[in-house]
Amino acid sequence: MRQVTIDIKKVKELISKKALKSLRTIIQDQHPVDLAEVLEELSHHESIELFKVIDFNVALDVLAELGSEKRFFILTNINPRYTTQLLNEMSADDLADFLGELPEEKKNIILSLLETREQSDIRGLLSYDENTAGGLMTTEYIAFSVDLKSQEALNRLSELAPDAETVYYVYAVDSMHRLVGVVSLRDLILAPAQTPIREFMSTDVKKVKASMDQEDVAKLIKKYGFLALPVVDDNDVLLGIVTVDDVMEVVEEETTEDMLKLAGSDEKLDTRKSSPWMRAKRRLPWIMVAVMGEIISGSVINNFSYTIKALVALSFFIPVLMDMGGNVGTQSAAIVVRGLATGEINPASLGKNILRESVVGIILGAINGTLIALIAYIWQGEIVLGFAVGIAMALNLTLAAILGTLMPFLWYRMGHDPAVAAGPFVTTALDIVGLFIYFSAAAWILKA
Repeated sequence: MRQVTIDIKKVKELISKKALKSLRTIIQDQHPVDLAEVLEELSHHESIELFKVIDFNVALDVLAELGSEKRFFILTNINPRYTTQLLNEMSADDLADFLGELPEEKKNIILSLLETREQSDIRGLLSYDENTAGGLMTTEYIAFSVDLKSQEALNRLSELAPDAETVYYVYAVDSMHRLVGVVSLRDLILAPAQTPIREFMSTDVKKVKASMDQEDVAKLIKKYGFLALPVVDDNDVLLGIVTVDDVMEVVEEETTEDMLKLAGSDEKLDTRKSSPWMRAKRRLPWIMVAVMGEIISGSVINNFSYTIKALVALSFFIPVLMDMGGNVGTQSAAIVVRGLATGEINPASLGKNILRESVVGIILGAINGTLIALIAYIWQGEIVLGFAVGIAMALNLTLAAILGTLMPFLWYRMGHDPAVAAGPFVTTALDIVGLFIYFSAAAWILKA
């Protein structure tokens, strides 16, 4: 957690004494994030008293950092007129995100405090799936008619800029509000005063449909290095824009989700709200997959019991082979999952990526196989054991790299999140296959 520079005990003491002037002094010049963290630590009554002494402009930033429950409590327990002022100054997309986290009853309470026009805009944003470009966009953009002259556009820009999410892009629309071009702020300033926008705008506009998945929007913004992307409907009518700061939050969410899936959990971790039972329930299916896999692994060992009896030392190297195979397979899978998520890898390059990881597996297998074979021979003085362990290690690591690359691809082609296959599925499959290779190699060598 961020280190808070405000003494919370001191804040509580000043609130209890109603020393509002002193309270205002110790919080001035504090970062909104720090103030939000203090508010989260205070009781409901204390948080209201502290919020009342925060400057209006700072209060807006503090609200944006608060959790939905604390934010709702503050907004519904301060002066209604002040609440309305705050809500009207909040960006449309931030307000829509906040309302999307509230139950219907609480959502309607907040909406009732907004002006009629604001209510309409917010309800429009709430109608989109939260994981799409429509759910991510803001309606606070700047768009002018293609026939507007550059000087007129600059004059209006100075009026509209304070309420816009970004002023670096000005969008050009026709009489039906369809997106037909884009102008950078630099081009608008340098254009001759009486030149219509249509004569210097760029018609090669990168845009996204409102239904596009937020992860794909993030990839486009990263690919082209944009600060914002316009969002349109099926008729190219401009609906809003998605800004780079919104995309950064998406990348964090998607990365967290993939990391949890790599660990065998598909839950979105909330350490304050999710109970131990809920966490266990979400992870149980993947653990059961691993349990079933280990039962099959046990069956493989049992079927080769005669081989183990002939050379008992074989059992000593089982954990080494299983762990090494799992490590290499998971590493390969992680590379593929990341590549698919960032767009650096696509299904068309499946063969190329499998070949590349196979070579990596062969190199790792040859080095580690030779090393483990020498260790086995020196330790037990059995050349047969050395051959069995070395060959099994080389084959196991090569196959691990191939499976670790292939399984996320197959999962992706079936329409599932590839991160799921990179966790329990890869490691469980490699345990079974690795043991089979190990004991098959040993049995073949012993017979020879």
